[in-house]
Amino acid sequence: MPSDPLRAIRLQVEGGQYSLTPDYHRAVLKRIDDMITGVDSADQAIEHLGRPDAPAAARYTANLFYISGHGWRRFLADSAESVRVGIAIGLALRSSLTSALEQLAAMIDVTRTTISRQGNGVTLTCAVCDGDAVTFSVSRTGPEAPEQMVVSSLSPVTVFRTIAGPPMTDLLALMDGGDAAEVVKYLTVTQPAGCDACCPTCGGVYCKTHTAIEAQWTGSWHEATYATCPLGHEREIE
Repeated sequence: MPSDPLRAIRLQVEGGQYSLTPDYHRAVLKRIDDMITGVDSADQAIEHLGRPDAPAAARYTANLFYISGHGWRRFLADSAESVRVGIAIGLALRSSLTSALEQLAAMIDVTRTTISRQGNGVTLTCAVCDGDAVTFSVSRTGPEAPEQMVVSSLSPVTVFRTIAGPPMTDLLALMDGGDAAEVVKYLTVTQPAGCDACCPTCGGVYCKTHTAIEAQWTGSWHEATYATCPLGHEREIE
């Protein structure tokens, strides 16, 4: 089974190979069980009756990257022994996902993102499900205020950003031209935050459902936000 590497680590943890406190022991076993379920579900979605379900598989892989993400790794960093088991689990997860990610990569066409118009707004569609990945709308903050473009973000902290002046005019012209790739390229080159829905490694534009998004906090201080695409490419988006 694809999840066999994770199952092997679970047996090691359960058998006491790692010197974990009772609380860590329970937490690690529960998280491994969640990962096993996710890997098996992703594999079933890919193999589903000979008709692969890429959106479902990508949703499972995104969740797996979330539950094995920075928060989990920080939790395990509290002790040397838990760091050791964390590294082993991470390697086992990657090994368990090797086949699923290869097949998912073959199913996802990163060039399929299009520009979709909905009422007064414009959307860049997700490469996995054709849902909304990035939304754009033009508005004013007051009757006399200049127009500005409101652009959605993957971040749960900075949920939107604004663009005004010549850059907004340029973007509107690119949208009228209908080339989604040029819109993404323009955002990437001209905007400080770029196009955070676009993975720079594979070039895919993904919605929130098919991206693992994790805001990292220390108390009330926001340190960074990370995004991992459904193919496992991680990046810092703010």
